[in-house]
Amino acid sequence: MNKRVCIFSAVFVLALVGLGLFIKLHYLQDGTPLVFEIQPGQTAGQVARNLKEKGIIKSATWFKLMFKLSSSTKDLKAGKYDLRTNMPGESVLNCIKSGQCMHLTKLTTLEGWRSEEIAEMLGEHNITRPQAFLDIVRKRDLEGKLFPSTYYFAENTPAWAVVDAMVAQYNRRVKPLFKKHPTTWSEKEVLTVASIVEREAIYHDERPKIAAVYLNRLKIGKRLEADPTVQYALGFNLRENRYWKKGLTYRDLRDPSPYNTYRHNGLPPAPIANPSYESVLAVLQPQPDFDALYFVADNTGRHDFSRTYNEHLLKKNKYKLQK
Repeated sequence: MNKRVCIFSAVFVLALVGLGLFIKLHYLQDGTPLVFEIQPGQTAGQVARNLKEKGIIKSATWFKLMFKLSSSTKDLKAGKYDLRTNMPGESVLNCIKSGQCMHLTKLTTLEGWRSEEIAEMLGEHNITRPQAFLDIVRKRDLEGKLFPSTYYFAENTPAWAVVDAMVAQYNRRVKPLFKKHPTTWSEKEVLTVASIVEREAIYHDERPKIAAVYLNRLKIGKRLEADPTVQYALGFNLRENRYWKKGLTYRDLRDPSPYNTYRHNGLPPAPIANPSYESVLAVLQPQPDFDALYFVADNTGRHDFSRTYNEHLLKKNKYKLQK
C-alpha cells in the first residue's frame, strides 16, 4: 500500500513539474520582442506556420484549432504586429483580432514643414498615400493646422485618419491660444503670419520680434517682402532636390504668384507652412513697443533689427562683408 502511495505521489509530482514547465514555457517566459507581418490574403495555416517559424508560438496546430473554433478569415488583418517569442497561441490570436498589438511607426513632423513635406514622409513609411493626404488637406484648407509633433501610425492608415490626428493636436494645443489672447486678426491671418515667422526664426526668443516686424509692416500697408513666401511660391527645386530654395535671385523675387509678398501687398492667400505653438503665440503676443520694420540675418542664425531702411542697408552690407 505504501509502495502504491509512493508511486502515485511520484507520478503526481512529476505531473505537476511537467505542468509547471509547460506553463512557464508557454505562458510565463519572457520572449524577445519582434515585428510580425501578416500579408494580404494569407490563410490561417500560413500565418500559423510563420508564427511557429518565428518562435512566437509553440504549436501551429493549436493555433489553427483555436482559429477555427473562434475566428474567421476577416480577423487576420494584414499588417505588422508587435509580438514576442514564446507567446501563448490564444494571446497571439486575440492580439491580432483586437488590433491591440498593431505595430505603430513613430513619425515626427517638423515645425515649418509644408503639407507636401509631411505627405512625402508619410509615403516613405507606407503610412498612407501622399496624394490622398494632400487632397484632403487642400479640400479642407488645412495648411497651417497640421500640428508639428510626434505621431504613431500603423501602416496603411486611411489618409483622413492621419489628417484628423494632426488637426486634433492643433485643436488641443493651439486653438486655446485664440481665446486666451484675443486679437482683431482672424485665425487664418494669425496662422499665415505665424507660418512666415516659423520659416524665418531659429531661436524662440526672436519669434515675438520677427512677428512684430511683420505686423508693423501690415499695419502701415508696407509689403512684407518675406523670402519664405517666395520660396513657397517656387515649390520644389529640382536642382537642390528640396523645397524652400536657398539663395533667391531677383528673377525669383519677380515671380507672379499671389504668395510672393515682394510683388503683392498684404498677406499671402493662406499659411505657407505649419507653425509651432511658439510662433502662433508670438503673433498673438508680439514683442511690445517694438517698432522695427526690417531685420537681417547676422550669420549666426540670429537677426539684427532696424527701424529705417538706411539702417537696414548698413547692417545688410556689414554682414555681407563678414561672410
